[in-house]
Amino acid sequence: MGVLNYLKSVLPRSQASRYKLWLTDTQPIFSNFGEDIYLSDFVNNAIERVTMEVSKIELKSVVENRSEIRVQNDDITRLFRFKPNPLQTTSDFLANVEWIRRKKGNVFIYPQYEIVRLKDGREFKRYISFYPLNPQWIEIGVRNQTAWEVRFYFEDGSNYTLPYADLIHLKWRRGGNTVIGGGDEHGNLNNYEIKRTLDALDKTIQGLPKSIEASLQVKGVFSAKTMADQVKLNQIRDEFEKHIVTSSNGMIATDLAGEFTPAKISTADIPDNVMKFLKAVIQERYGVSAAILSGDYTGEQHSAFYQTAIEEFIVQFEQAATACIYTQREMDVGHRLKAYYSKVQYMDSKSKLELANLAKETGIMNLNQIGAMFGIEPFEGGNRRLQSLNYVNLEDVDSYQKGKAGVKEGENDNQEG
Repeated sequence: MGVLNYLKSVLPRSQASRYKLWLTDTQPIFSNFGEDIYLSDFVNNAIERVTMEVSKIELKSVVENRSEIRVQNDDITRLFRFKPNPLQTTSDFLANVEWIRRKKGNVFIYPQYEIVRLKDGREFKRYISFYPLNPQWIEIGVRNQTAWEVRFYFEDGSNYTLPYADLIHLKWRRGGNTVIGGGDEHGNLNNYEIKRTLDALDKTIQGLPKSIEASLQVKGVFSAKTMADQVKLNQIRDEFEKHIVTSSNGMIATDLAGEFTPAKISTADIPDNVMKFLKAVIQERYGVSAAILSGDYTGEQHSAFYQTAIEEFIVQFEQAATACIYTQREMDVGHRLKAYYSKVQYMDSKSKLELANLAKETGIMNLNQIGAMFGIEPFEGGNRRLQSLNYVNLEDVDSYQKGKAGVKEGENDNQEG
């Protein structure tokens, strides 16, 4: 059973004929889904590099208080542990979400749930699956001036309408529109400038093999000096071309009187800075550097990549998902969906050693966690934490200093003896 057919069985079909009110008095439709720029390997490679990193994120349902964060072993954590829906693993799901967001400017995730009723009459949602939706286009509007709704138009011609509040909506390249992303007022991606860069880059690359081919084929021009009639000239030309075709050593012998002028055709010389500039325009659009694309990056370069391409996704996903799947009461008591992305594994050996020493002094990591940074498998007794005796809790500072001074509890250490 395909994803589209499955969604048909779970998404309600709207009976409304028309919306009463449209956002900004128009129909905000985004249908510019890529066009020609996604035929380019340079664009696809940049997006793929981002989606690969996003796919490494771990999602947890937590309760966050002032002093602690407790991971909840609920249906949300369970789904995002391995498979948020029957057809995708968590890494597939996250990569798919980010790919659609980058390609179309907007992505909607549909949380499928069932209502569970308790004996005391209370109800709550039990989540079954999370699906990223990939419609051909969408319309967003307000029905009866009360609730925002989204109408999805799918590839097979079907359309479904859902409350906006029941969807997780992520955006990329915000424009003037207050609801949808994409870059302009109607949720369309502005690909004009990137198309110009891709066209220039493509012509530059195509010109190189053509110039090489031309330089290998054309050697010069032979001018035959004869007064023969046109028939004779045609015969002479045919014989000369036959000499060229049958020559095996590059030397041609002919009894025709004439003059040979060598043609000097050099292969194209494309400056490195031109290629770097054209590629940099594409890379900057997606927040990916040349070092990240090649895989030859330092910890500092990866940190910059995280801040420009990954962190924004994490913040947006956490906020949009939390607001959608939890009730207001649950959010008030600290329920959140948290996205965890381990940056430790991208540190160089020197930085890992510094972190290990810090962890040993402060107890922020156990021994197995420290060993995992260096690829060491867990060992028995490795779950214990070490902490230096040179540190003391802030609450105990006064008692510690009084003890060192010989002042007993309750005594006024400023009282003269």
